[in-house]
Amino acid sequence: MRSPENIPNDFDMALISFLQAGIPIEADPYREISEKLGLSRQEIISRIKKLHEDRIIRRVGASIVPSKLGYEANGMVVCEVSSDKISQIGEYVASLKEITHCYERKTIPNIWNYNVFFMIHGLSRSSVEEYVSNLMKKLGINNFEILFSVKELKKTSVMF
Repeated sequence: MRSPENIPNDFDMALISFLQAGIPIEADPYREISEKLGLSRQEIISRIKKLHEDRIIRRVGASIVPSKLGYEANGMVVCEVSSDKISQIGEYVASLKEITHCYERKTIPNIWNYNVFFMIHGLSRSSVEEYVSNLMKKLGINNFEILFSVKELKKTSVMF
């Protein structure tokens, strides 16, 4: 349970909203936030560090549009992993630089047996298929599918 000093206050929520909306790429990226919230840049940076330490935010980083870098094949890999290996395989897959998301999901017996999902972006469909095939062989996973994106309909961060 979080102690009261670790629960985001109204200022924190406003700061998180500004961060989610995007930080400008400029010499003084916190200037606008500082002006709108009426706090110094150092106070803002200190609060961001505290939110990170308290694990309220995971990171502040760039959000890349893969297609603008030539990555045209986006594959959600779904696979069936035995329950005794989910943590080990999930941690390994999540550590790979090629993987952008990795989740464990509940199954629906006899309907949907896939319990590990991860996202990979590639320059081509064939490069994704080859990478995933090699990875699945290495991990000893036989039951998997690659669900390729057809069209991006929406992509945003969680907003408060």
